[in-house]
Amino acid sequence: MIRLLRTAGFLLIGSGILVIAVWLIDPLRQLVAELWPKLRELPWPLQLGASLAGVGLLILVTSLIWERLGDREQDRKLLDDEL
Repeated sequence: MIRLLRTAGFLLIGSGILVIAVWLIDPLRQLVAELWPKLRELPWPLQLGASLAGVGLLILVTSLIWERLGDREQDRKLLDDEL
């Protein structure tokens, strides 16, 4: 359960940093300003589906990175044991 909470926390932090980066970089802000009205015109099931797919992708990528970091620590411990 703690791992799930930490993962959710990291996802929220990453999402917040992404939003801040988009807002601070002017060309990205202009791109979002152009695309946002078009996205809001889509039917709500498409909006919901795209949102859920985005959240799922974010969770998947984060869990893969998290797992790889854990494997790296385990590999390092095995290497230390062999020496």
